[in-house]
Amino acid sequence: MRAIVASALGEPDVLQLHEAPRPAPGPGQVLIRLHRAGIVFSDTERRRGIYRRPLLPWIPGAEGAGVVEEVGEGADPELLGRRVAFWAMPPAVTGTYAEYAVAPVDALFLLPDGVSFDQGAALPLQGLTAWGVVHFAAGIRAGQTVLLHAAGGGLGLIALQLARNAGARVLGTVSTGPKADAVRSLGGEPLLYGDDLLERVRAATDGRGVDVVLDSLGRATQELSLAALAPYGHLVFYGDASGPSQPIDPYRLYESSLKVSAFGLRLDLHPEAWSDVRQHLLRQVEEGTLHLTISRVLPLAEAAEAHRLLESRQVVGKLLLATI
Repeated sequence: MRAIVASALGEPDVLQLHEAPRPAPGPGQVLIRLHRAGIVFSDTERRRGIYRRPLLPWIPGAEGAGVVEEVGEGADPELLGRRVAFWAMPPAVTGTYAEYAVAPVDALFLLPDGVSFDQGAALPLQGLTAWGVVHFAAGIRAGQTVLLHAAGGGLGLIALQLARNAGARVLGTVSTGPKADAVRSLGGEPLLYGDDLLERVRAATDGRGVDVVLDSLGRATQELSLAALAPYGHLVFYGDASGPSQPIDPYRLYESSLKVSAFGLRLDLHPEAWSDVRQHLLRQVEEGTLHLTISRVLPLAEAAEAHRLLESRQVVGKLLLATI
């Protein structure tokens, strides 16, 4: 099969198109003929060796969509021919920047007819993460005001909509005009990054601050995130794209009774709850209450260019690779 293989870690050019052995499904797994591979920011961090350093040679890719072509021992044969999306978390599966991948049955989203491969590949990891942050970690509810960092990316735009669907007001920080337009089109209130960002957050909340901050950036926004909180506010970290967050003095939290927590996607915890989440996400996509913004679909051979685009911070929404 054709696959993107990295034989070294480093810049995007380590991602090269090669012929690779087609994987075989093990017990409880299925073989999927991929149509689309989703690109997430952690793919770029793994390529650089700063997050979950992969074993080499390495086929990247943490989510995808396609058709089940083979089932392993113990997997339901009724899955053959089904359109699916899935997340690809090591070490149980192979990466999705390829024509084929294997995945465990419990990682599958069974795509209804109204959900395309593009939508399917854009949903698994980022959709589950957004749901976990908004509902499980932050518990966002109607009437709250939320500050969402990196609101114009694929994950940010999903989190924005889930928070809005829960009845919250969302202030979304963005780095470009097109990202601001995307946030505005989905019911958010965009705020461009700048030295006066905190003042603008306070002005937008009549000086009170926000009830919840959702922060996937870490070091660069940590101080602003804490300062933007209203009394009894809640800061949720769920990433560190700008660098690791720094220790927080508990006495700083005491002053305004602030809460700080973190969310990491652990699908092995309460799997029955995550099964329900998958159905909720697919239903919202099919009904049109959750819009998945696809920025571009690039050929598989252009994976390096896709990484360069994502790292430029200019991408609005989701980047995909066409694998067929």
